[in-house]
Order: sequence, then C-alpha cells, then structure tokens
Amino acid sequence: MSDNLGKLSQAIALGRRANRIIRQNITFALLFIFLLLLANLFGSINLPLGVIGHEGSTLLVTLNGLRLLR
Repeated sequence: MSDNLGKLSQAIALGRRANRIIRQNITFALLFIFLLLLANLFGSINLPLGVIGHEGSTLLVTLNGLRLLR
C-alpha cells in the first residue's frame, strides 16, 4: 500500500477475492480427491490414471489461484 490509506479499499477487495478463490480451490480439491477415492474403491481407475488425475487437479487449483495476479 506504500503508506497510502487511499489504497485500503483495494486491499480489502483483494482480500475478499482471495478468500473466495481459496474456498473454491479447497472445495474443488476435496471433491476431486473424493471422486478419485471412490473410483479407486470400486476399481474403475488404476494407479497411473489416479496420479495423473490428482496432478491435473493440482494444476487446475494452481491456475485458479493465479487469477489473483490480474
């Protein structure tokens, strides 16, 4: 903020956006891990596809977080 109180509203808006994106990322990651776990329990996915799926979801969460740089 460089000692400028006029930028306080921008900092608050950025914090709210960050909280919203963090919630989205946590929800998506937990949902995807749960789906992979179910697929594993029912034997419809093997280990290499599970690893690729998990790493793909990690990449999507990272890219979603990068939206804050705009």
